[in-house]
Amino acid sequence: MGEVLKALDVSYPGFAGRLFDDAGKLRRFVNVFLADEDVRFLQGLDTPVPEGRTLSIIPAVAGG
Repeated sequence: MGEVLKALDVSYPGFAGRLFDDAGKLRRFVNVFLADEDVRFLQGLDTPVPEGRTLSIIPAVAGG
């Protein structure tokens, strides 16, 4: 999954900077789901992405 996300930066320069912090980890307020599963509860950036599966990138929304 990490490679899929990094590959987006090739097509959309600057995209990786919005997803990853300086340590190369997903930013705290970026949620990534493989199908309906939060990748943080799977294998994180090492989660395999089977062909045809949907990967969703959802920024957290806060408010009051």
